Amino acid sequence: MKKRLYTMAMYLPQFHRVSENEVWWGKGFTEWTTVKAAEKLYKGHNQPRVPLGNNYYDLLNKSTMEWQVALASEYGIDGFCFYHYYFKSGKKILEKPIENLLKWRDINISYCFCWANQTWARTWSNLWAANSWSDKFEIRDENTSPILLEQAYGNRTDWKKHIEYLIPFFLDKRYIKIDNKPVFLVYVPEDISELTAMIECWNDEVIRRGFDGIYVIGVNSIKLVPGLSARLLQGPKAFQHSTVAGMGTKNVWREGVQTFDYQECWDNAVNLEKPDLFRTYYGGFVDYDDTPRRGKAGLCAVGASPEKFEENLYKLAVKNIVLKNQWLFINAWNEWGESNYLEPDENNKYGYLEAVRNVMRKCNAEGLDAQREWSNIFPHGTRPNGITEIVKETNKYREFYKVLNNWLTLKEQGLKLEKYFMNCGYRRVLIYGMAELGKHLYEELRQSSLEVVGALDRRSGIVYKDIKFYEADGEIPECDIIVVTAISDYETIRSTLVKRTEANIISLKDIINYML
Repeated sequence: MKKRLYTMAMYLPQFHRVSENEVWWGKGFTEWTTVKAAEKLYKGHNQPRVPLGNNYYDLLNKSTMEWQVALASEYGIDGFCFYHYYFKSGKKILEKPIENLLKWRDINISYCFCWANQTWARTWSNLWAANSWSDKFEIRDENTSPILLEQAYGNRTDWKKHIEYLIPFFLDKRYIKIDNKPVFLVYVPEDISELTAMIECWNDEVIRRGFDGIYVIGVNSIKLVPGLSARLLQGPKAFQHSTVAGMGTKNVWREGVQTFDYQECWDNAVNLEKPDLFRTYYGGFVDYDDTPRRGKAGLCAVGASPEKFEENLYKLAVKNIVLKNQWLFINAWNEWGESNYLEPDENNKYGYLEAVRNVMRKCNAEGLDAQREWSNIFPHGTRPNGITEIVKETNKYREFYKVLNNWLTLKEQGLKLEKYFMNCGYRRVLIYGMAELGKHLYEELRQSSLEVVGALDRRSGIVYKDIKFYEADGEIPECDIIVVTAISDYETIRSTLVKRTEANIISLKDIINYML
């Protein structure tokens, strides 16, 4: 009997030694280092977490992968979604476990990738939303760069190089496809201004290999970016924040540590009604506590248990079936540094795995009427969708804040945007959008050696100092590059401009992020 629903667990490949980690954090560093060093920070704090039988495994050992796959199969986990770390100029890290799995054809597990597309920075860096691994093991030194691995997206040549690395995995019969499209998650899709063009490039490449395109899922994506096939609301972070789910959790401080209620977060996941925008996968989560990495700067879920997990996961599973979602994502298989794992530990033994098995047996049992079951769970209907226009507007200004914060960071470091244009050979700049960001850009560039040839703006009658204005749909003056300052509409603006000019087009956000 074909299953109604399959389970996919997020998978962290950080449990083996790499030279970069040893340079940054010390010899022998892996994720286990932070897990073993975790401390109890408040009364009742469940730390440190200890794997069952002290199984501090090494992911480079084939026996480890064999054990994990056998365990997953026994308890109803159908696939792993491996975090994929791919940075500027094709730099990779933590790639060996998945490359080994590609070679180990006798290990039978379905899998796909989630591109963790964030810059890696030290926790004392002032970069917005960068990924950082460990506060406890950092040595603060003003002579040390706060950037560990820089993320930059490049151009079509870089995108082709990236997809060419991925294609051997896509061609593996174990790799997960939907409608003959390899599944590929992007962790922070909003950070990639050229995401639509990037996906178009990838589609061209995979179609030439016999696929019908690439199935890109945006993790916690707010807006429907052209090219995305779906989005995943990944717990718990999606359901803690109103900017994603429209309903957040109330955080409480416990002896200096910020905590949130486990059940409240799950309620947000289960109750939220599906938006009409596009296909949405609702992802469950096991637990959450990242204090092993962050110390007192971390965040903890309070009240987690296998029993609560099972009860809520079943509701979420039924919800995904009703929405005709084939996959149920679970966060995570082995995020030990975030205390978010299905693998057995000394405290709960196999409790969370048994919960998954129980849920999947019920969901895939013959005779289950998912729609009726959903009606029984919510006889009065689910909460109305929280992704309202107010929430969208909130996210717009959140992105605005990020751009300004990063721009100020550049200024504090004595870096000017002129450097980017000069390095790329651009001399004549046209600004698209003369609201606040456009004005700030003009003020910086007019004091440089560059020529600002004018500005395009959709508003009529705009005047600002001595800059010449052109109608957005009218004549485009000769220029080397058009800088789009709009935060939320870049892809739409770019798609109209590219048909009318040979000039390069880039977002202000991308220039600033590139220079960080």
